[in-house]
Amino acid sequence: MVRKILLPLIFLIFIFFFVSQSIAQTPTLTVTPTPTSNNSEQLKGLQGKISELQAKLTEVQGQAKTLSSQISVMDSQVKLTELRIDATKRELLELEVDIDTTDKKIFGLESSLDDLMEILLKRIVATYQVGSAPSFQVLLSSGDVTNFFKRLNYLRIAQIHDKKLIYETQQAKTDYANQKQIFEGKKEKVGALKTQLDSYTEQLSNEKKEKENLLSITKNSENEYQKRLSDALKELQQIQKAAQILVSTEPRNIGRGEIIGYMGNTGYSFGAHLHFGVYSAATLSDYNYYSGYENPSSFLEPQSVEWNTECPGDPAGSTMTGTGSFGWPMSTSGLRITQGFGTTCYSSVYYRGRPHPAYDMYNNSNIAVKAVEEGQAYFCRNCTGDGGNGVFLFHSNGKMTLYWHLQ
Repeated sequence: MVRKILLPLIFLIFIFFFVSQSIAQTPTLTVTPTPTSNNSEQLKGLQGKISELQAKLTEVQGQAKTLSSQISVMDSQVKLTELRIDATKRELLELEVDIDTTDKKIFGLESSLDDLMEILLKRIVATYQVGSAPSFQVLLSSGDVTNFFKRLNYLRIAQIHDKKLIYETQQAKTDYANQKQIFEGKKEKVGALKTQLDSYTEQLSNEKKEKENLLSITKNSENEYQKRLSDALKELQQIQKAAQILVSTEPRNIGRGEIIGYMGNTGYSFGAHLHFGVYSAATLSDYNYYSGYENPSSFLEPQSVEWNTECPGDPAGSTMTGTGSFGWPMSTSGLRITQGFGTTCYSSVYYRGRPHPAYDMYNNSNIAVKAVEEGQAYFCRNCTGDGGNGVFLFHSNGKMTLYWHLQ
């Protein structure tokens, strides 16, 4: 009789341990990050307009040969920047909404995670207390087979519940980590977009000022605009031609600070001034107006000089200029810089968008032009036959300084 009772009980104990092992080996699911929302249709529409206008602007920039067409290009550029500002503001607004939603998700996940952890800890304690009793002790304390089955069923349900609880806790932790990552990523993007918005806003202001500057300089006159375009092209051709002519002549030794000429305009409609450039060139045959040019500020010694370019983004008034060791080509007392190096509000109009590879400056109280450093000088005294005067001065450090529009 005892043997008949023990055999089914031993069989049930075997099933109990088999179920336990099966549950323990259930694989844990992987939770994927919460996807972010797509841009709104309004933002997509703005981005489409930006691409379309950018393509048109690129096409007409190379065709701008009249004052009206140049103004049209400027107006298109202003419109393009305004669209970029609108698109950036729209994207910022959407991000701020997304961040608010994500923040609320994180708060809810933190609360759920805390609750789950508390429940899980209680279940771990309870499971430990039940599981610490030997299996035969559970069997013997059951009293009869019916009670044993009840206990066995309870343990099975408890283990399934605990497994589900562990999974939900892990899922909550994973989702929490994902949402935190998304939140931080969006915060970083907001910072980048705000910086971009500030840049576009400044760019818009500069573009409007450039248009005003163009209208002021040309007096809204097509003839004046064409004359200045012609003069800008003449400068380039004149200097390049002079280099080709002087390559067959002998240079002169010149000392630092030695007067090599006097400021003039040589027919240039922008008025009397010195065009001063620095190039990486060892010989005249190496020289090209738009090749090897360098920022004069990197070579001139630090001096406080007046900036009066009227270009947005340039210094204004007395400004410490220069980080090198070369002397200045003109006395800095009374000196005015009227056009800086690189992309300027003038170069975008008169040089077809190419950079200005020099400084333009004048000093009406002292028009003497001096060598910034000793070197070998080639002098052009109307060598091109069109009134062009200037000096190419080669230095021992492999640099060449250019002085143009001399008397």
